[in-house]
Amino acid sequence: MSDPGTGAEPASGRFAGLVVGAYAASPAHRSWDPVVESEFFEALAATAGVGALELPWSGSIHPHDDGWLHRRFPAALRAVVTDIPFTMGRIATAPEYGLASVEAGGRQAAVAEVRRLLDGVRAFDHAQARSVVGVVELHSAPKGSRGSADALARSLDEIAAWNWGDVELVLEHCDAWREGRAPEKGFLELTDELDAIERSGADIGVSLNWGRSVIEGRTTDTAVEHARLAAGRGLLKGFIASGVADTDTEFGPAWIDAHLPFAPSPQILHGTTGSLMTERAVADVVTAAGRLEWAGVKVGCARADAPLAERVALVAEAVAVMNRILADDTR
Repeated sequence: MSDPGTGAEPASGRFAGLVVGAYAASPAHRSWDPVVESEFFEALAATAGVGALELPWSGSIHPHDDGWLHRRFPAALRAVVTDIPFTMGRIATAPEYGLASVEAGGRQAAVAEVRRLLDGVRAFDHAQARSVVGVVELHSAPKGSRGSADALARSLDEIAAWNWGDVELVLEHCDAWREGRAPEKGFLELTDELDAIERSGADIGVSLNWGRSVIEGRTTDTAVEHARLAAGRGLLKGFIASGVADTDTEFGPAWIDAHLPFAPSPQILHGTTGSLMTERAVADVVTAAGRLEWAGVKVGCARADAPLAERVALVAEAVAVMNRILADDTR
């Protein structure tokens, strides 16, 4: 990995384009409509600069219909699978659940779930007769003192020993626990996650999400600091631009992980007023990161009744902004 601060190289090592956190803007994620979801996927596949879609693991590879996804996922795209939806749902009823759990039962249950996720990835690849999934994002739950770097290292050692084929495993850093503050995720510190990876000896990297780092520190500087730290230890693989606000917006209260679009500007017509995610703020992270194997965007749509065209335009604009940032940083 190149020296942080010398300028990012194009994110082309893993995908032929950017990763799009598609489910955040999907018109059919919560209320299932396979026809509308097909149109949404087809529109994203036709959007210049898109190389992969991030899919949510919710106990299955698709929240509603695995068979539909196996048949209808765009042949031109690959996928990133994140286990954060399942993890957050599970810890809501079982607070000890997670790969970093100091309680053996909680840790073992999380490891077993990752094994199920691997089975889902294999079934997806088999159905498409190709290597669809390029990255799986894991997380260092549970919250606060229920987790430790040592426990996480044990889990990573077990998981990395399985045959993942072409899949790259990463720990996606989320906001760490802060006393006196209600966290969005509240998992381990980034330093603990990096330590756990190194102790395990596993071939696992780290990915960062701009909004989740900013939520942790309550400042955009935290995202830059995280990029420098992970890159400096040679473990930073991917980066997703996803916004957050320090004030109430149409997405809800301040500091929630709602995947806000970029802030409005003369070049950004679909921006969200109040979003802290500006082109400059993301460019600073990209510069600090050095070479990224992959990068992407994850933006939501605040209006539940927003038409498909509006959602696609929102994503396409974010993709164009991110590609502009990556291109400018290599000049």
